[in-house]
Amino acid sequence: MKKLWISVLLAAGVVWAGVPPSFAVSRQTIEMMQQLNTLQQEVQTLQTTLATQTAILRTLIQQTQADVRTIKQQVGDIRRTTEQSLATYGSSVQTLTGQVQALGSSVDVVNARLAKLSDQITKTQNIIQTLNQVPATPAANAALTPGASGTPSSSTDATGAAPAAAPIPDPNALFSSALESYNSGQYGLAIQGFTEFLQYYGNSARASDAQYYIGDSYYNEGNYPKAISEFNKCLDRYQSGPRLPTAQLKKAYALLALGETQAGIRELRSLIQRYPHSSEADLARQRLKQLYAPRRR
Repeated sequence: MKKLWISVLLAAGVVWAGVPPSFAVSRQTIEMMQQLNTLQQEVQTLQTTLATQTAILRTLIQQTQADVRTIKQQVGDIRRTTEQSLATYGSSVQTLTGQVQALGSSVDVVNARLAKLSDQITKTQNIIQTLNQVPATPAANAALTPGASGTPSSSTDATGAAPAAAPIPDPNALFSSALESYNSGQYGLAIQGFTEFLQYYGNSARASDAQYYIGDSYYNEGNYPKAISEFNKCLDRYQSGPRLPTAQLKKAYALLALGETQAGIRELRSLIQRYPHSSEADLARQRLKQLYAPRRR
């Protein structure tokens, strides 16, 4: 019995001695499980946060890409609009430049004419006063004195001399009078005046100008064949003069108005070769571009 009790005590001691290690292991396991659970929760939280940030970043990237495409489209539209505007502006500038040059040339001519016109009016008045003060000639008195039969006598005086010839008109007064008719649109009177000027002063320095105004008067009246004929006289008879480039340009315009396109083109090209730096050459180049533009289309 004593041995049995001792065995029981020993067994109980063994059991009691083995309990603490098993309990300690269980506790450590529980703590590790808790830590592992905590880590898993933190990982899930991080994954959720990462997924949210990734979605936000993806949305931002998509918006940025859309904005970039919109900006590219806007830049393309602006570039096309700018190119069209520059092309239109360049064409307008060229046209305006030619028009301004032509107007500048016309203004200079008008100013020169006005300056001369004032002086010529004074000279004309002096000529009229001089003519009014010329005494009657003996022949004129004899013509006004009735003869024995009551009829006027011969146009010669007692000595048989012929009456004095009509005085030659002053060149400045004659040219100014014709130019005044031209500027006021009285082209018929202008043609008569400049034709008379050429009869008396066909070799003067202003003869080429007078011939040009005759051709331009016909041109303004719409008589293009006659205008071409008169412009040809200006170009053939005179080797120099400020009106020669304009005469050739107007001749080309008259040919084009008559439907003689090839002849008009040849005249424009000839003008550019003869006077390459003139304002008329610039106008000729613009007209050639207009003529060739429909063909390119």
